[in-house]
Amino acid sequence: MNDTFKLFKNYKIEKTKIKGRTYKLWVANTPQKRKLGLSKVRQLPQGYGMIFCFNELVDNSFTMKNTKIPLTIIFLDESFGIVDYFSCRPFSKKSIRPQKPYKYVIEI
Repeated sequence: MNDTFKLFKNYKIEKTKIKGRTYKLWVANTPQKRKLGLSKVRQLPQGYGMIFCFNELVDNSFTMKNTKIPLTIIFLDESFGIVDYFSCRPFSKKSIRPQKPYKYVIEI
């Protein structure tokens, strides 16, 4: 079994389509899961990603400083409408934050 699947074996998975492609997203719905995110992943399996779920609208920033893989980060509102998205490089210390609050974040 791939190390990534072992790391997230106890996570719920949600399926969604993004630009016509189906993704399986590990659900990060606790502070501990959101803090870990995809930072320990060395290679993201094709068609997989993570969705961060918050209980209310937030305006937290994200960073790639501990993340080893490039990611697209998509910020969504409470209706799953796109607020903003960013293409991010591994280990970047740049703060990633959309202009408006969001409730969900997808990393693929």
